[in-house]
Amino acid sequence: MKNIKRLPIYFVLLFSVFFLGGCQSTTKNSIVEKTGQIITKSGDEYIMKINDDMVNVTSQKVNLDNYLKKNIKVSGMFSGTTLYIDSVQETN
Repeated sequence: MKNIKRLPIYFVLLFSVFFLGGCQSTTKNSIVEKTGQIITKSGDEYIMKINDDMVNVTSQKVNLDNYLKKNIKVSGMFSGTTLYIDSVQETN
């Protein structure tokens, strides 16, 4: 009789382990590298031309004004549709 009363507790514990174990974030923040040219500025955001695409970029670490109209390689992470740049390297 004592073991039967503990059965719901074991069930809840077992269910919690499986449920909470599967609650990991499926979104991975991965660093990307892009090569292109920052063509214009709008407020705190810039527009970077990468091949035939236009990407919104910004940075809290790098003054992107220094790289307007220059060919650059950037490294950073996307949040939504904006690329947050951590580092910039000029290219030829």
